[in-house]
Amino acid sequence: MTTPQDGDFKAPAGSGQPPAAAPQGIIADPNALLQAEIDRVVLEQTGRSAEELRELEAMEQLPPLSDEELARQAEADPGADGDPSTPE
Repeated sequence: MTTPQDGDFKAPAGSGQPPAAAPQGIIADPNALLQAEIDRVVLEQTGRSAEELRELEAMEQLPPLSDEELARQAEADPGADGDPSTPE
């Protein structure tokens, strides 16, 4: 290990002061920062926008359709073959 020599830790010429450290932001809620980082990584990997993910989440929160509702929808729009008894 070498001993520091005179001048190794000098401030920039002409300032007379050591360089100031960049101010650090105050983290009001570390969990919010962690969630923001998780969201950023997830968004990058899904290829979807934040709005699309919110819409998907809202759809997942909807109650499942009843068999009666599914039958009603099949009869209303039977698909390309026109047969409501065959799922598309």
